[in-house]
Amino acid sequence: MKAVNIGVIGVGHLGQHHARILNEIEGANLVGISDVNEEAGKAQADKYGVKYYKDFRELANHVEAVTVVVPTFLHHDVAKYFLENNIHTFIEKPITKTLQDANDLVAIAGEKQLTLQVGHVERFNAAIVKLQSLIENPRFIECQRMCKFSNRIQDVGVVLDMMIHDIDIVLSLVKSPIKHIDAVGLPVLTANEDIANAHIVFENGCIANLTASRISEEMVRKLRIFELDKYCSLDYAEQTITMAHKSSEEQKIVCEALDVQKAEPLRKELEHFINCIQEKKKPLVTIEDGKNALEVALEILTKCKESSVKA
Repeated sequence: MKAVNIGVIGVGHLGQHHARILNEIEGANLVGISDVNEEAGKAQADKYGVKYYKDFRELANHVEAVTVVVPTFLHHDVAKYFLENNIHTFIEKPITKTLQDANDLVAIAGEKQLTLQVGHVERFNAAIVKLQSLIENPRFIECQRMCKFSNRIQDVGVVLDMMIHDIDIVLSLVKSPIKHIDAVGLPVLTANEDIANAHIVFENGCIANLTASRISEEMVRKLRIFELDKYCSLDYAEQTITMAHKSSEEQKIVCEALDVQKAEPLRKELEHFINCIQEKKKPLVTIEDGKNALEVALEILTKCKESSVKA
């Protein structure tokens, strides 16, 4: 198929990896890079032999698709510009800061029949892909996502920055509406919450407990899922799964490390975006998925604020 001419908007910590991968993968033709930081933008553009654009709008006449890797508060305006100009758009998570902005993008993409994908990269983690086929009826889910402090993200707190990954995964695993949410979050080193915990109860009885922290001493990316007859432990970073179940012969637990074909999740995600454009098919992570994860994240933030007021 014809290669898709694509540009990257924002080449900071994550955007530079978008540029690297899009320069390498089959089906993508990286033609331009835009970043408000002229030095960083030009450096990445020169690295891949493409043109640098200070103003992202100048890319519109040269691309069929873009990936938007800018601070969250800019997602709506940047993505809207490209969608209105009939350009397929990939937006890093969270989709936007408000549901109103998310609905606006949903309407434009639907009207123009464009591919609009949200960057919930953990859906493309090889361990999660494997897990999706193993889980039948989760009863209790525990998520831990922690890292050391970094000044990299300033415009949102840990819920929209980190926990939203696990929110999306939990929503994809539990096929039931949410009944109730309790949450607590605290700002420690920034103006936004740096550590948060959410307790989600689903109408089918499943309970999910999510913890996210960006002020921890170690990096943890783990997911544990309990069903009536088995238990799965997943490590996102290592892309490993351990399955435990009751032995049929004796009253004991048998543990098994499952075979997972490891791969770079971001590469798989961007390959999928290109493939969806070429084959005109629906992305694995739809704009509705991104909106649903945002809605739950915003409810968690509301509960965090309510708990801090009560305290």
